[in-house]
Amino acid sequence: MHVIKKTTLLAIASLCATATNQTTAQTKAPPNSPQVLFVQTAKNVAFKDGILTLEGVSPGTTFFSDRPNRIVGQIRNDLFLKQWTEGKNSFKNDPPNAFLTVFNQGTRPTGVTAVLTNPRVAGQNLLYDARILKGTPPAAGIESALFIDGGGAPCDPQFDTGDPGYPCWAQQAFAAAQGG
Repeated sequence: MHVIKKTTLLAIASLCATATNQTTAQTKAPPNSPQVLFVQTAKNVAFKDGILTLEGVSPGTTFFSDRPNRIVGQIRNDLFLKQWTEGKNSFKNDPPNAFLTVFNQGTRPTGVTAVLTNPRVAGQNLLYDARILKGTPPAAGIESALFIDGGGAPCDPQFDTGDPGYPCWAQQAFAAAQGG
């Protein structure tokens, strides 16, 4: 009889521990926002005096994330640049690294890693102040792609509509474009 009581007490203790673990697992904070990368493409590129110019830049910035979210979309460049300065984790406060690939006829593509600041538009061109971290930027090139490290920076929850296809910051930008 004494063995049965000990076994019963162990079983009850085991069930209580399991219930506690399940409660803990259910109340954990949600995982971080998905990390995204941004891509801007241009017909030509120029680099002079620390200024990177994407000439004839595509009007939209593409963004994507890796597994498990696999978020993909585009945002107009004006809205992307507006988001540059907004929020605690903005690119203005924490400038992003970027990798620029440049194609020139008859040569291999070249690549440069840089820190980007001070984005601005000049006609159909997009300019950044760029501090080169690695590589030597060509003075000019054709067909370029700029890969900008993104992040999962949170934004105002009022704009989070729960659409898993677009991160909160993109939803906020779209709302601004619609006058919201």
